[in-house]
Amino acid sequence: MKVTEPEDSLRYTALYQATIQQAVGGAGALMTRLVAHTRSVLRAQEDQAQDRRERDRLTDSRRLLNQFEATLCARFTEELMSAFSRVASVERAAPALHFDALASMDESQLRDSVEAARAQQTVHNAADPALAELNRLICAMLGLAVVQLERNPLRPSVYVNALTAAVAHLPVPPPVRQGWTTVVSGALGQELDAYYRILGADVRARGVGSDATPSYTTAGGPLVVAEAVVSAVAPSPRTDHALLTLEKLRHLLADPPHGVADAVAQRYEAGASTLPGESGFDASEAVPTGFRPTIPAAFEAAKQMKQLDQVVQRVQQRKAAAAADPAAAPRPMREQMRAAAHGLEQALGLEVVAMMVDNITHDPRLLAPVQDIVAALEPALLQLALVDPRFFSHKQHPARRLLHEITHRSIAFESIESRGFSGFMEPLRAAVEPLSGSAIDTAEPFDQALGRLVGLWDDAAGKDKRQLAKAVKALKKAEQRNALAGTMAMDVLARKDAALVPDAVLDFLCGPWAQVVAHARMEDRTGAPDPGHFAALIDDLMWSAQPHLTRANVPALTRVVPRLLSRLRAGLATVDYPPQKTSEFFEVLMHLHQRGFKGDAGPAVVAPEPTVDANRVRGEARLGGDTGTWVAPVEEQASGFIDLATGAQALAPPANSQDVLKLGVWVALLAEGSWTRTRLTWSSPNSTLLLFTDALGYMQSLTRRSCEQLLASGDLHILSADPVEDALDAVAQVAMRNSVDVRF
Repeated sequence: MKVTEPEDSLRYTALYQATIQQAVGGAGALMTRLVAHTRSVLRAQEDQAQDRRERDRLTDSRRLLNQFEATLCARFTEELMSAFSRVASVERAAPALHFDALASMDESQLRDSVEAARAQQTVHNAADPALAELNRLICAMLGLAVVQLERNPLRPSVYVNALTAAVAHLPVPPPVRQGWTTVVSGALGQELDAYYRILGADVRARGVGSDATPSYTTAGGPLVVAEAVVSAVAPSPRTDHALLTLEKLRHLLADPPHGVADAVAQRYEAGASTLPGESGFDASEAVPTGFRPTIPAAFEAAKQMKQLDQVVQRVQQRKAAAAADPAAAPRPMREQMRAAAHGLEQALGLEVVAMMVDNITHDPRLLAPVQDIVAALEPALLQLALVDPRFFSHKQHPARRLLHEITHRSIAFESIESRGFSGFMEPLRAAVEPLSGSAIDTAEPFDQALGRLVGLWDDAAGKDKRQLAKAVKALKKAEQRNALAGTMAMDVLARKDAALVPDAVLDFLCGPWAQVVAHARMEDRTGAPDPGHFAALIDDLMWSAQPHLTRANVPALTRVVPRLLSRLRAGLATVDYPPQKTSEFFEVLMHLHQRGFKGDAGPAVVAPEPTVDANRVRGEARLGGDTGTWVAPVEEQASGFIDLATGAQALAPPANSQDVLKLGVWVALLAEGSWTRTRLTWSSPNSTLLLFTDALGYMQSLTRRSCEQLLASGDLHILSADPVEDALDAVAQVAMRNSVDVRF
């Protein structure tokens, strides 16, 4: 691909911005046409309706549409504008629906979700022919080397989301809202298809050609993973479309009809705040009496798989068979359990477990031995699904937590040769083996395995915890000092004479010296207003750095300079400021002093009257990004701080960085020339500093701004926060697709 020249980059940036502005400007007219189409369809349906009540319903729907047309057009424009401002993301979009969210959804919300999914499908199918070329052109204007679909703010899903948000804002009955969405989506797809074709031709005519167009390849380093399981893993070979729907999943999650006592649910919730294996949960209380007739059959099936090696061998055989003929792959345990199921809900529970296991064992982020361990747990999980439906509805259920710990911690390892992987697998095999050959009638065996397993892993990490505590303490201090230094820097910039001071001196005052003053105040226990008298030096430093002033009073300059230099050195030493940088600043300052001594003042400078906005802009310019966050050498050593202050600042941070950079998430990070897998283990109180820890306890810390820049440049990739949740979300997506095909 041809490298984009700087002038091309500027031209493309301007063209991209103009394209977005044009799309926003045309949103109102677009919605007006969509409303007109919907009105026409409703009127035609009225004329054809045979039932009076149906005709009245359509008439009311059309009248409401007329009533809210202006509001809908305005709201759609607002929603689209807001969406355009936040969709420039380098990470995958979150799933449209989370498995655990189903429990809190009512019937109307469920129908809205299905209608929105239908709309997405309808619009995308209609607009798809022209979309691929537009994606290329948009990414070319953004200067991307490869096509990243999520970076195109004009993609159909953005329009559909804006549409559904605008309609949801209106005070109309849910059936009316859902009916409008269905009609509008068909017209929107046709509108976008025509718009994409016209826009693509216009952009190409303006010089965005194939020589500067990115290709559809995978960007990033060797640790870049495939799309999330939600979209990458195929559904279970046995997916019953009549069985697996959102409505039935919601029933399984939100209202377990198996007579489980409320006290048991409360004890599950209490277990969320206790240590693994110490939740105090008596799993026998959760055995649904209505499930008892199926338990002997489950026991009999489990007896056939007593040893872990036998289970793993069968798993490997099934994998080999599936590779040759996926449809013919034998699943003896599943079939036996399905035969033992009693009623729709038990069958559904087994189906969800089977799909979840399939998704986890096909997750490209997990190594083969870990996938095999999860496969070996399937018999126990299937039994559990028959007797304890709270496995699905409670994230803190011991079995869910056990799966989470296994899969989440395993992401730390890139390959089976990675250091520490054998130490990770040995206790894991020991903990899972009893479960794989046991008859399961409660959650207690999972709770016990979880306690043993996490205890072994955490005991080995005792030293790492002490190091982590030391790093957290250092970074907390750094953030507190930086916040105080930032306030003092803004005070300096607010002074009228700040405009007269050379930039190098002003940068010093707003940066290193503000850190010195802040450090002195944090360490002081006497209550002194200016501990160390470091703040008092600001006046002398600013005056001495202005030759046109100092040449008028050389004797005063002679008295000030020795004391000033001595106190500056003493202050910088308190924060371990690098000697080389100290010397570089002193050379600049001494040059200014020499000009004062020699009378080389230069032209007189008149300071402009400062304004609040001007000071704010200057402050943000000087303190924005990493330049306003400084970590002292001792803090840097304690936390493994990586200073990327000189990194590429031109890239805009991802709009969803706050969402993807959440505690516990595993990332692939390119630092010091090599890729590493590491987990976000701590975020400072103000979220300006992030601490990462890898599988061996090696720590790295960065500013949030640096992480955002790494995300934007492709040197940091999100791997996962929870593979189990991803696997269950994939189940919800299958149910969503099935629901889209089935009318309520």
